[in-house]
Amino acid sequence: MKNKNLPKAKYDLINISHYFSPRVGGLENMAHSLLLGLKNYDLKILSVFGSAKRYSTDVEGFETESFRTLDLFDKTYPIFGLDFVRYLLNIIATNPEAKIVIHSRHLTSSLIASLVCRLSNHPYVVIEHNAGPSYFNSALITQIIAWADQNIFGSVLRNAEHIFAVSKSGKKWIAKNFRISSSQISVIYNGYTKNGFPNLYGKKEDIVLWASKWIKVKDPQTALKAYMKLAPRYKDWKFLLIGEGRNLQYDTEDLPSNLQIIPELLKQEDLFRLIQKSKVYVNTSLSEGLALGVIEAVSFGLIPVLSDASSNKEIAKQIGTLEYIFGKKNASDLARNIQKAIIKSKNTQYVQDIVRRNKDAFSMDKMIEEYFKKLLPHHYRNTKINTLSIVMPVYNEERTIIKILTKVKNLKLPNDINKEIIIVNDASTDESMSKIEDFFSDCEELKKYNCSVKLLANEKNRGKSQTIKKGILNSTGELVVIQDADLEYDPNDFKIFISNFLDDPYLDVIYGNRFTSTNKMFNAVHNIGNRFISSFSSLFTRIYGFTPKDMETCYKMGRGELFRTIFKTLESETNFGLEPEITAKLARYRTMRGKRLKFMQLPVAYVPRSLALGKKMRWLKNGFEALFEIMYFNTTPMKIEEVVDGKNIKRVI
Repeated sequence: MKNKNLPKAKYDLINISHYFSPRVGGLENMAHSLLLGLKNYDLKILSVFGSAKRYSTDVEGFETESFRTLDLFDKTYPIFGLDFVRYLLNIIATNPEAKIVIHSRHLTSSLIASLVCRLSNHPYVVIEHNAGPSYFNSALITQIIAWADQNIFGSVLRNAEHIFAVSKSGKKWIAKNFRISSSQISVIYNGYTKNGFPNLYGKKEDIVLWASKWIKVKDPQTALKAYMKLAPRYKDWKFLLIGEGRNLQYDTEDLPSNLQIIPELLKQEDLFRLIQKSKVYVNTSLSEGLALGVIEAVSFGLIPVLSDASSNKEIAKQIGTLEYIFGKKNASDLARNIQKAIIKSKNTQYVQDIVRRNKDAFSMDKMIEEYFKKLLPHHYRNTKINTLSIVMPVYNEERTIIKILTKVKNLKLPNDINKEIIIVNDASTDESMSKIEDFFSDCEELKKYNCSVKLLANEKNRGKSQTIKKGILNSTGELVVIQDADLEYDPNDFKIFISNFLDDPYLDVIYGNRFTSTNKMFNAVHNIGNRFISSFSSLFTRIYGFTPKDMETCYKMGRGELFRTIFKTLESETNFGLEPEITAKLARYRTMRGKRLKFMQLPVAYVPRSLALGKKMRWLKNGFEALFEIMYFNTTPMKIEEVVDGKNIKRVI
């Protein structure tokens, strides 16, 4: 049965977490900030989470779907019901291309989402905020939770397509504890920006601040013990301990007047106003996981005094505050380090240097771009389409070269994309190159048309296939297209090709199709021959989901890195072996995760030239060459070398 609340829109990303901002907490705030950043890339985003009531909104540029939960352990652990399960089954089924992001392994929302994804055969990724054992008042409960983490919740990580840890120490712990290959785990630091909040270095008050849940893993008791040692000595300072829960024992009558305990979690904006006024921030956590609260506090000019949890030391190393690290559960050591921070807080320049290092290491913009790049690589690459590389092989084309270059130069591409024109001279014996050099002699003129030029040459005639290979391997564009040096094809077709790439981030390759009612194929032999060769090629490529109607077309446009990877393997040295070889290899290519390429075919304008005007293809000779190469390259393993996530990978397809 379909859920009546199922959104009709298709989503690029579905975010699943236990709670959501403005509830105060590192996981919630990070998830909220990430989605606020990603929405700026015109992505369709849905966030699914738990709260005190069922509701739907779309007020922040992305849609939210909240489910009422049963909250346990001082309202820190929500239990999701059947409505949540039904909703996920429907939303995942209707969004097969959406990236599913699960926040942390140890939540019922995570476990349910993981199971639903596996049932639906839909991959998902996990952003793991916690990397370390759990702590509870009862040793028995701690052991039970540790067993459940390893044997139940650990499955969320083990079945993930990829895991993002928020610290290097967290990555090591996850890999070791759950026996997951390090190659399956990436590290992206949490980020924070205090845009909208003024600098208050000169308006700060003498406040030491601790703020979190009063649960055992946060160890508020050690903070209170340290405060009790310091408050009588620093009577002009305020020592604040903010939170709620059962893991803080105190008697109000015993507290010094400058030590204040606020038994409630403040709203986010209220907490930030308090942070703005404070000078020292204390974190006594026993767990691993990059604490967003620390990064937030430092961005407001607080000196962080942190426990020696590995992730805390990682933060301190990045921002140069290792001198304030104290031993976990050691109140005396904590008191000594708070005292050092109190003294240093008087030095405004010193504090500003810490803030600057914090901003550089834990940049919100950097975090959002890294997640965008890793979570939605196809969408990310579409935002980086700045240049079209136009590869033009030239062999004795003096009659047409200036006309086609004029068309290419004058072409205005969508989004003002730049044109990188790559001319490869295949040892021409006429005046082609001298005309080309004269044409491109005015550099200022080229800039007006968003053009750059590369002139390459073969020392001896290598044939069209190897000449094009040379041009493509010297290209730098995010998109690459092949352009003959005659006038058979119209470069204006590039516009619609590019528009389709911009509209579809998953699109990899476009083939032009000359066989349309508007194009007249003057030579019957060429017409029949082209159709036969294309049909013969499709007998082999059909099983891979690609059947080009015009395999021999010149106009092939593709993603730059893909074309450079495939053309690097080009073996053919004949004039017209390129088309069957490249078509076979593109059809058989698989990404590292086993996905096929996405192809499209679009009609193109075509005015064929005759042999008298320079047509070089001879069907009696070249046709048989093409048939042989179709059979050979569709049945021979392909060795490729490519860069994936910064690593050089060699494999056989």
